[in-house]
Amino acid sequence: MTAQPSAQSFALSLESDADYVSPAHVRTPFRSFLVSHDSGVYWLRMPAGAGKTRFVRGIIARRTAKDGSPEGIDSAISSGARAIAVGLVADASPAALVEALKAAFEAEFACPAPDASGASASPDAFAGWLAALAGAAAGQGAKRLLVCIDGLEGADAEALALLPGPGAIPPGIVLLLTSRPSGDWPAERFATAAAKFAPGAAVGGQEIGLSDPDYVDALRKLFVERLRPLLRSRSNALLLSLMETRATYERGGRDARLTADPVLRDALKDDWKKLTNKFPRYSGQQLPVAPLGPVLDTFDRLWTDMLAKSEGCAGRFFPMVHHLAGGGLAVEEVADLPVGEALDARIAALG
Repeated sequence: MTAQPSAQSFALSLESDADYVSPAHVRTPFRSFLVSHDSGVYWLRMPAGAGKTRFVRGIIARRTAKDGSPEGIDSAISSGARAIAVGLVADASPAALVEALKAAFEAEFACPAPDASGASASPDAFAGWLAALAGAAAGQGAKRLLVCIDGLEGADAEALALLPGPGAIPPGIVLLLTSRPSGDWPAERFATAAAKFAPGAAVGGQEIGLSDPDYVDALRKLFVERLRPLLRSRSNALLLSLMETRATYERGGRDARLTADPVLRDALKDDWKKLTNKFPRYSGQQLPVAPLGPVLDTFDRLWTDMLAKSEGCAGRFFPMVHHLAGGGLAVEEVADLPVGEALDARIAALG
């Protein structure tokens, strides 16, 4: 099989772009590396579906800004840098890797890439071609060229050998390599990569698992930010019902979950004030927090169920959030969803 010339697939818009939350647990260490290195290698290792490709997409993809101009989805990675990216499939060859990078460069800069003939012949030739890419990028105003190779475990032994070690990377080139952990590689090939990109002065990286606290926090952030409107809507429906039926309820009160989410708390206070304008008999009363407990409990269970059903996989968790926010998936349906490939099929059926 060959490397996919996937610069185009990275650049195309996805429905999840609007839901993109920059992964600070990945972005911040990588940005620190870029601040302190003009060139080098950064190797990010995460399990399948944990967000490696999404992170690379965030670096290079574009969406329409409010003024109608294109903007980077995660454009704050490095000031003045330009990025190209390719994705590899099983046993990608040196020639396929070079062809994919050439296509990615031309898609990003809208001009011909430097001559790639011979670039796949040896590590020295490949490093020389990378230097030519850096020069061409500089001619387009880029201070550095970030070359992203997603799915490094897909490179065959020759393609892996083609990549320059830290001491051979040309000035102005930073390689961002992403891959699955060692258990998803052929053992000898991972050992080769680990030796070539061993930690050193010009090498950085991370290995993040699905149970990593910062990774789970990133999922939680997406859950809270994207589903807060749904929680707010359900809370308002309950408050309105209390008013319309003149039900007895506990006034005022506090809940640690609202304290932890001041955005939601203040929005509900504002909503309550607007409701009291329609129902003057409640004017002057504080937001009744205790009656909201069951609604907050529902969303606590929703978070737990989504984490379990997705098995912590961002590639499954994100689409669930998207369809919940859009109304295609009901909160009450989540607990009964399957797991694994059956969940993938269920989510795919939602369109």
